[in-house]
Amino acid sequence: EKLHSGALPWLRNLPKRFQDEFEGMAAGANVPLQNLVEWAYIEECERKECSGAVCLFDHHAWVARNNDIYVPEMWGYVTIREVTDRIPTISFSMEGDVFTPTGINKEKLWLHYNFLSVWDSPTPGKPHIPCYVFLTEALERCRTISDVEAMLDEFDRDGGMLLFVVDGKTDEFALFDCMCSKYFRRDPTDDWIVGTNHFCAIEDLTLGNDEGSIRTLTRFSRAETLVRDLYASSTPPSLPADLIRILADDVIERRDEKVITAYSNVACPSTGEIWYTFGGYPSASKGNWQKLAWP
Repeated sequence: EKLHSGALPWLRNLPKRFQDEFEGMAAGANVPLQNLVEWAYIEECERKECSGAVCLFDHHAWVARNNDIYVPEMWGYVTIREVTDRIPTISFSMEGDVFTPTGINKEKLWLHYNFLSVWDSPTPGKPHIPCYVFLTEALERCRTISDVEAMLDEFDRDGGMLLFVVDGKTDEFALFDCMCSKYFRRDPTDDWIVGTNHFCAIEDLTLGNDEGSIRTLTRFSRAETLVRDLYASSTPPSLPADLIRILADDVIERRDEKVITAYSNVACPSTGEIWYTFGGYPSASKGNWQKLAWP
């Protein structure tokens, strides 16, 4: 019921650039607009669990990312999009998706986000958009971490997100723990930083003894251990293999019957090297890893 009744009102609250794209796609494919919008709006009705890390190796920032979600067979697509007067982007999502939880733009700015549970609401009277809309908009507008932070000030969010931002031009990176109405920047204290699905910059009031809380804390601890071990090794890292190995770890990769690691990325935005799983799941361990040619 929420999916059917909420889809079109949700569309009309999006930036006009996205409303136009949905209307154009519906007209071009001769598909009812309601049906097309429901396909995108389903993101509002599900919870996602993901793991990620950013590491500095030989003065270059490398990012590793697992996206854990339902229906993994629907994922594993790449979209290159150029919109007039906006920054061209590469996004990783479902076929034909307008929005994305993961992407990079022509300015070598990498963005992806993990789901966070929140206990606040958007500020009354202030513009607010869903997290996946924010990320897609930021990819097309932002050139630096400061640009992203300015956009976080401009828009509240409809939910929580852990936003990973890597600037390949400078090899700087940061994470943003985002509530609906506030955000908290996390800069690396060492040469690396990891994140799963809970707040680290502030006390997470949603954490408890439930299965979801235990999973995010366990994956976070395991990711920290594996990254520390990688830095402590006497041999230089083998990239992207060592980061793929971390993503495919038995504790980090999701292999449940319902939620599974649907796609994975390893990338060095500075050098334009990007690896992605084109199908196959759980993706980190069994996916079709391929290196993308930078367009």
